[in-house]
Amino acid sequence: MTQHTSRRNSSSTQNRGFTLVELIVSIGLFTIVVTIAMSAYLSLISLDRKARATNDLVSNLSFVMESMSRNIRTGTSYACGGYGSGPNCWGGGGSSAFYFVDETPQSVTYRRTVSNGIGGVGICTGTTVCNDSTATPLTDPRINITNLTFYTDGVGNDPLNQLKQPRVLFTVTGTITPDPKSSPITFTIEGGATERLIEL
Repeated sequence: MTQHTSRRNSSSTQNRGFTLVELIVSIGLFTIVVTIAMSAYLSLISLDRKARATNDLVSNLSFVMESMSRNIRTGTSYACGGYGSGPNCWGGGGSSAFYFVDETPQSVTYRRTVSNGIGGVGICTGTTVCNDSTATPLTDPRINITNLTFYTDGVGNDPLNQLKQPRVLFTVTGTITPDPKSSPITFTIEGGATERLIEL
């Protein structure tokens, strides 16, 4: 008699399924876990997108700075302030434009440009007239250049400069905004070049 009862209890336990309450609780827990996982995943995607955009902008800015240094280094006839300006402005606070003749040779001017309220670095080649409308932008529109200043020394026929090798220092200040939802990232970069004179 005892054996028969225990067999009935064990068989009823084996055939027992989930109750409605257990299913509802399980589905609720599963939904909560999936919601948390999806929000974390979406946050990671957003952070990755922002990091990639920031990296692209930093690469663009680095390329512009390196190309300016390289071109200035191989140039001649420096003029701080653009074509027709004085050659030297080391101690006078600098200028937002810089003119020189590159190795091709053609005239080149780097300057800070403003388009739709966004500052950038622009270049004019083959002309002595350089302004916001004639300059070709070099920086991405998501980079806002608030200050571009050039300083030159050792240029010209002044006897004090005869033994100096011409050199140029430039500073760039601004902000990077990877996307509209991000707050701007402030930066200040300094670059420079010393004129490479061919010695025969």
